[in-house]
Amino acid sequence: MGNGNIATGIKEFDRIAGGGIPEGDVILIEEEFGSVKSIFAQQVAVELANKNGKTLYITQRSRKEIEEQMHRYGMEFDDRIDIETTDKVTESWGNYDLVIIENFSISFVERRTKEILDLIAGLREMAATVLILSDKGILDRKQESVVRAMVDGVIQFRFETEGVDRIRRSIVIPKFSHVVDEIIPFKVNGSGISIDTRRRV
Repeated sequence: MGNGNIATGIKEFDRIAGGGIPEGDVILIEEEFGSVKSIFAQQVAVELANKNGKTLYITQRSRKEIEEQMHRYGMEFDDRIDIETTDKVTESWGNYDLVIIENFSISFVERRTKEILDLIAGLREMAATVLILSDKGILDRKQESVVRAMVDGVIQFRFETEGVDRIRRSIVIPKFSHVVDEIIPFKVNGSGISIDTRRRV
């Protein structure tokens, strides 16, 4: 921290993104379905903890489940990461460098668009950087469009089948503090997410 960005720990992603996640921004991280967006957010939290930064992780899952997932992908849970189950924005959230809201689309599927607007407006007033993790297609199209318009940036994890037994994964950044034209291929293994530098799109 200190250079205006929070590094993700994924060096090639940080290079392409201009240093990482802009500090103080509200970033929507989208995926069709799956756990890649959570793994990405956890890597950011661990990298931040290594630099003495604090993260608030809002989730419907237990601390044990988060720890087990992190361990599976080569990450160690750190005491600088606090787990909460509430989705109500409070002033105390501002005491953190990073706030991660997991399962956003599921938590807010029954909410009116106005409530979602108010939540994002409240998040933007905080000093913390916020990562909103959302499964595409759960909120209705209008709500998804409103969220994308309100946030400072959008990072999308995409995948497509390649042949009968292979998945091609890529990161697209349609909205950010600067224009990112690249489609970024990546892979997931026991060390988490890494950019697949062998193939560029």
